[in-house]
Amino acid sequence: MSSRSRQGKAIAALIISAMVAVGMTACSKNPSSEAGVSADAAVKAYVYSYPLVSVEVTRRQSTNVRQPDGRGAAPMNQFANMAFLPDASFNGVVRANVDTLYSSMFYDVSKEPLVINVPDMGDRYYLLPILDMWTNVQASPGTRTLGPSHGYQFAITGPNWHGSLPDGVREYKMPTDGGWIIGRIQVNGPEDIPAVAAIQQQLTAAPLSAYGTAYTPPENTDLHPDWPQGQEVGAYIHNLTPQQYWDLYYSSLSHNQPLPADKDLLDQLAKAGWTPDKKLDLASLSDSDRKTWENAWPKALSKIEANMGGKPVNGWNSAVSGMGTYGTDYDQRAVVAHGGLGANLPEDAIYPNTQTDADGTQLNSDRGHVLHFTADQIPPVHAFWSLTMYNQKGYFVANPVNRYAVRGERMQRNPDGSLDIYIQSQNPGPEHESNWLPAPDSADFNLLLRLYWPDTKVVDGTWNPPGVKAAS
Repeated sequence: MSSRSRQGKAIAALIISAMVAVGMTACSKNPSSEAGVSADAAVKAYVYSYPLVSVEVTRRQSTNVRQPDGRGAAPMNQFANMAFLPDASFNGVVRANVDTLYSSMFYDVSKEPLVINVPDMGDRYYLLPILDMWTNVQASPGTRTLGPSHGYQFAITGPNWHGSLPDGVREYKMPTDGGWIIGRIQVNGPEDIPAVAAIQQQLTAAPLSAYGTAYTPPENTDLHPDWPQGQEVGAYIHNLTPQQYWDLYYSSLSHNQPLPADKDLLDQLAKAGWTPDKKLDLASLSDSDRKTWENAWPKALSKIEANMGGKPVNGWNSAVSGMGTYGTDYDQRAVVAHGGLGANLPEDAIYPNTQTDADGTQLNSDRGHVLHFTADQIPPVHAFWSLTMYNQKGYFVANPVNRYAVRGERMQRNPDGSLDIYIQSQNPGPEHESNWLPAPDSADFNLLLRLYWPDTKVVDGTWNPPGVKAAS
């Protein structure tokens, strides 16, 4: 998805839920009070657990409704479809997307598998990445992996389920019972919304026990007025006290389902008194250990709330390495969870972004800019690509033609096959209007290039976008 979302009322990328919990049982003795916890171990525990907490906050905000609301929220195990394109008045999520419509679902398969019906997508590009609670993309059904879709079914199964599925139903076995699907379906402008909305309505989920029946999802009656609403996930977690953070972690879905690769780290943390299944009650610790845990929280946040981009190339930041699957790189996993929760695999989509021109000067609409692709520089993708304009807060910029992005296939190329995108506040005239990305009247701005199903040259860094230049 491109960018870090507040996933409650909208999704693109995008979109939200979490809080509450408990302490230690009085009869059990906390190992950290015996051995003493080091500052390094405490920071590692926060960093390790942060992605799961981010997903839980997002889940709670996105599922605390009686029925799907059409704005990105739906009960557990039901798709939340967003059948609209955001405009300049929309601030439900930063760096909103006008290339795809989202269908998001938080799942829990602890009781039984969930069978997903995928309708005929025709020639549209789509992806349905399935994330575990630790934010790893465990599978990515879609055009890239399965080819053009003319309808099929797959089942999400949990780590402890053993059984058989109906003939023709693919199985995606997850390492955690809880998780998240962030579906995206290509939309070709406002006039195409009804067609994609009709597809979304056919994208359904049902428990395995209801397979082959006319299943109607039940209304959600397990509502929680104390759960957060409309919160920016990173800011919400940042403002938690250490004990609130751990209470939230230990009440989260799948918090006690670590991944096999985590064993070495968990063995280290267990010696310091932390485990994923035994609640941490700071009040029960020695003064020294309690202060260590409390002091480690801001230190961990300083590591987590870091820039996820690598070294800029031509002014563009392209976070590619390690995205979507993190292994034991817990630092990277936490940074991405904070800055771009629900990140795609690079093979599915890459989103280079920039705030500066080729000379390192902040982009500002007091002067016009041009992004020039030579014929051999056109973004190499197997699906499609776009360029989107945002203000400094990450929202769309109001403009006379209500255009917030330009799509590669819709722009006019020059006779030599090259392509110019005119990034300015004033209409460049009929001859160039198809290639005009409107900028604010007078303000700083930033740009996001979305590359769907990028070529290997993009994934391995052989190809990079050219720098934005000031118009002559």
